[in-house]
Amino acid sequence: MAPSNLADTFYLYLWRSPSSPGTLYLAKGFETTEALCRGLTEDGYIVKVIQTATDTEFELRQGRLRPIEKAPESRGPSNQGFSPAFV
Repeated sequence: MAPSNLADTFYLYLWRSPSSPGTLYLAKGFETTEALCRGLTEDGYIVKVIQTATDTEFELRQGRLRPIEKAPESRGPSNQGFSPAFV
């Protein structure tokens, strides 16, 4: 059995509609994943793609899979202006 390359493995979550249960597929290879996502989207599925090694979510834009850029996380109020003794 060949060694698994997690960086080259993707989860594809598929739905026909947001209110129906989805299906999980595992795809190997970026080009294969992109082709599957494109075909399934054309067939009317809602597809969510996640790279297993990095937990990065991808979306199909202009026929290509692109990583979704997440907004920076809010870490709550800043401590600016407070003495470290009171933080």
